[in-house]
Amino acid sequence: MSAESPIADEQSSLPQPKPSRTPSLLKAAGLIAAVTIFSKLLGFIRDWAVMYAYGTSLVSDAYYAAFQLPSFAIILLGGLGGPFHTATVAVFSRLIKDQEAPSERARHLASTFITLTGIVFTALSILTFLLARPIMGLILHGAAPSLIESAAAQLQVMSPCILAGGVVGILYGLSNIYNCFVWPSLSPVAMSVTILLGLWLVPGDTTGMVLAWSTLAGGILQVVMQLPEFFRQKFTLKPALDWKAPEIRQAGELLFPATVGTTIGQLVTYVDMFFAASLGAGGWSAVTLSNRLVQLPLGVLQTALLVPIFPRFSRAAAEGNFEEIKRTFKTGVISLWLISIPLLILMMMYTEPLIRLIFQHGKFDARATELVSLALVYQALQIIPYFARDSITRVFYAFQDSRTPLMVGLLAIGVKAALNWLLVTQLHLGVGGITAAITLVTFINMTLLGILSKKHIPDLGFRGMILPFGKLAMAGLLMMAACFGSQWLLELLPQLVPLLQGLPVAPALWEYGRIAVAAAIGILVYVLVTLQLKVSEAQYLQERIGGRLLKRFSRS
Repeated sequence: MSAESPIADEQSSLPQPKPSRTPSLLKAAGLIAAVTIFSKLLGFIRDWAVMYAYGTSLVSDAYYAAFQLPSFAIILLGGLGGPFHTATVAVFSRLIKDQEAPSERARHLASTFITLTGIVFTALSILTFLLARPIMGLILHGAAPSLIESAAAQLQVMSPCILAGGVVGILYGLSNIYNCFVWPSLSPVAMSVTILLGLWLVPGDTTGMVLAWSTLAGGILQVVMQLPEFFRQKFTLKPALDWKAPEIRQAGELLFPATVGTTIGQLVTYVDMFFAASLGAGGWSAVTLSNRLVQLPLGVLQTALLVPIFPRFSRAAAEGNFEEIKRTFKTGVISLWLISIPLLILMMMYTEPLIRLIFQHGKFDARATELVSLALVYQALQIIPYFARDSITRVFYAFQDSRTPLMVGLLAIGVKAALNWLLVTQLHLGVGGITAAITLVTFINMTLLGILSKKHIPDLGFRGMILPFGKLAMAGLLMMAACFGSQWLLELLPQLVPLLQGLPVAPALWEYGRIAVAAAIGILVYVLVTLQLKVSEAQYLQERIGGRLLKRFSRS
């Protein structure tokens, strides 16, 4: 029986004067996912190489601490879904219709936006370079002086990345308006490649400075990669300062609170660094690596669906089409939950053996495995509220409201500090306390934003999402049971089949073989249950994938 897809419904309701140039949401999401997966996998290899070279040590702590400001600019402020990308899409998607060439007015405004951003962020880069030592001293209060000095030296090298962050976010947004998703999604590869190249060229580095210089090279390369598409769409880098233009003011009204809100998120990270400094060498590296591992699937899924969804939110909000926003929101969040729930289960069940298999090499020892595993188990739980929170936030941005997410973010600083104090200093959960607090704050933010969304749209469809989520949760529980049961039977297999006891199989290979088989069986159970329970998003994906396979088979 054919399942009617909400994705197909929302596509059919959209005006498409030029369908040949307007990819469907699913097609755009699939394209972005493929590119982002490649980017994230290369980032994973980069993190592995850093851990192999330095382990969870003072050197890695210094680099990850110093990288917070540059990453804040180039990943959070200027990255896909960040304030500069969001403001650009929100403003220029209304100036540029149906992927037509930009008018002279649009080109002038884009030049103004880039010029003003360049001026402000150049000044911030210079200030960061000059004040690197006091900045690191404040963030790493109570840490060893050698850690602070090393972090300050690396921050000075990476300070120009702050300028690159603001500019690249605008370039991402302009590209997305023209349905160009490949280069923006592939851009983070640049930093991974330069860091891997740096570690390969300077294998004996014991200071971490090779990481700083490689990061700077990657930040510059990210900007350069966006310029061909920028020029192809007839934009220019000619300086302009029409800062009184209403569109620039509109961008500023959206950008300023969103930037402050993102800054608040970064302040929450600094709160974590403050508490992690008391946990000894390697504590902050463990928290950072666990966050990177969680963001590996989250980043792929978030970028794949939320990037193409946001322009639809923005246009629907401008037209007052609440049903379109509601339908797109529900489809996006349920689709993200559909894919992320089995990932959450696998993370929770097999964290330590997988960390040991992948990372416990070189200077990454058993203590590092224990630290990262503890941090990851608690942080993996944020997967469910994470997608809903970010989707709701984009609804606010579509209505030109970034103040509400800002106020919720302000509240998060105090809540995070209180939770860290309780979980780290009182309950002594160590790095697990820091990451558990991250999950709790994400859930609180999601709840508050969901309640406050009624100021713009009467109903985002939360009640209609309860049943699909319940079905996915049931499928997840059955998947977990299948994994446990399969692994238990596989552990008994040598006793049931005496011939297997004499096979020359290494214990580690046997252990990870059991995990792989149990995980595969669990995922199969999850897929079958979601289809049996008639989760529409799962049925639609089955039809699309099955249809393509059948088509290829018939051709062959």
